[in-house]
Amino acid sequence: LKPPQPEARALAFRARRRASGRASPPAPGGVAMPADEVVDGHVEDDGDDEEDLLPDNWFIRLVHGVAWLLTVALSLLSIGFICYQLYALYIPYCRARLTGDSTYRFPEYFYRVYGNEVTDLTSEHWGYLGACAAVCFISLRYVVPKHPFESRATPVEHEKAE
Repeated sequence: LKPPQPEARALAFRARRRASGRASPPAPGGVAMPADEVVDGHVEDDGDDEEDLLPDNWFIRLVHGVAWLLTVALSLLSIGFICYQLYALYIPYCRARLTGDSTYRFPEYFYRVYGNEVTDLTSEHWGYLGACAAVCFISLRYVVPKHPFESRATPVEHEKAE
């Protein structure tokens, strides 16, 4: 089966909206706009706006797939770096501060970057950790689950014949 063309999808979308009784009257320009549902006094968008339908061509799917794969790879790499920094820097530092260990020294790479006079982790260091963790959370929560490799087939609506 050949996937429906964008024009055919748009026409099918409009027909479904009219059949469900959810299409709004034409706007001043003469173009009918889909109506949103009102639930408990709040406007609920059903997410099926016609302008949100992208053509399902190979280039769009390729770009979407590459961007998703890069997002997954960079998110996993960031999680690895966070774990390493917690293991090598943050947890030993916090342990030394809580126990009052004045002989604690940061890892050597830390002194190469910040100099030998550094004695504490500043808000800059905690901010980097927090920002990286926040970006990883958002990526894993909202981007990674919506992968582009799921089936693109649109369900065909038809009435049952008795």
